[in-house]
Amino acid sequence: MLKFMQETLSVWELLQQTKKPIVLYGMGNGADKIIDWCEANGVQVQGVFASDEFVRGQQFRGFTVERYDALRARLGNELLVVIAFASERPEVLERFAQLAVEQEVIAPHLPLFDEEETVSAVWLQRYEEQLTQVYDRLADEQSRRVFADTLNYKLSGKISYLFDCETQREDDIRSLLAPTAEEVYMDLGAYNGDTIQELGRLTDWQWREVLAVEPDRRNCRKLRLLADELAEKGLAAEVHEAGIWSEQGELGFSDSGGRQSTFIGAEKKTVPVTTIDTVAAGRPVTMIKMDVEGAEVQAIAGGRQTIGKCKPKLFIAAYHYDVDLFRLPLLLWELVPEYKIYLRKHPYVPAWELNFICIGKQRDDKSPYRTENVKCNMVVECPFNKCQGDTKS
Repeated sequence: MLKFMQETLSVWELLQQTKKPIVLYGMGNGADKIIDWCEANGVQVQGVFASDEFVRGQQFRGFTVERYDALRARLGNELLVVIAFASERPEVLERFAQLAVEQEVIAPHLPLFDEEETVSAVWLQRYEEQLTQVYDRLADEQSRRVFADTLNYKLSGKISYLFDCETQREDDIRSLLAPTAEEVYMDLGAYNGDTIQELGRLTDWQWREVLAVEPDRRNCRKLRLLADELAEKGLAAEVHEAGIWSEQGELGFSDSGGRQSTFIGAEKKTVPVTTIDTVAAGRPVTMIKMDVEGAEVQAIAGGRQTIGKCKPKLFIAAYHYDVDLFRLPLLLWELVPEYKIYLRKHPYVPAWELNFICIGKQRDDKSPYRTENVKCNMVVECPFNKCQGDTKS
């Protein structure tokens, strides 16, 4: 038994055992998955409610969508409220917190990708050694708290674990990554340039160079417009319309024009993919942000030389696969054993804004990175059953 696990009952066992009426808050893909599970397991859902502005007599999966007060009047004051959508909006998170004062509230942890195996009692037992190793080696007590609270949430669905351990993103970037005017910043999964603008706010719009990589063509159009605006101010921003992978080639890609364009399970179109080492092209990269929709392991594999030589500060999404909670830090310590790795949870329900922050040894200005070859025994396999396309060298 892992020493930091407080929960033993899974959210799915709770749904089967509760005597309270089960009601869903929200509609959409998450609600579909929860209702599908309930129907398959003989669990009765007794109502669906939404915020007042979304009700307006809508129907969802055979339910008339109600207001919360109307549903409570119909079913009584003691409910099991199942949050069935994701949000980072402060007013929505506040609503979740208010509901949790009034009712028993859960937000089931659902896999982002169909093939993913998620946290369960069996999963925790299977990976006990790796989880313990990472927990013990994390850089500070807050990281260990986030690690423990995240796993307790993913098993139980209790949103209190998410609220209890969260901190603010820009505060953590400012205090841990401490960006400066000397950054050679690589933005992987650059979206529309929002994190480049975040860097600008934190450095008073000063840096040495920005290397932005984004495979979604519509996002790239916005990125190039931003790069042109920055160029007029004398700020270098290089845009690469490609995905990040372990090697150069092409992959199937789901091009949504939003934040969640992905290679995972994608067959819509083919896009070029490149590597961290190729984009860096020998430049002394000082900081990398990586949120590449489940391809983080492959991205690290394609950045062995750059990460090993430059030891850049890293800000890496840790929420796409549950195994990434131990898989990513173990891979990074293999490349840079001295990395101090922090884990931070930023406001979001469910546990999507979960990020590793890695800080390497300080380098003097005369030697921006080591010159010896870096060897790594990393073996990268496609983390899903069917690879999304063969890379072409």
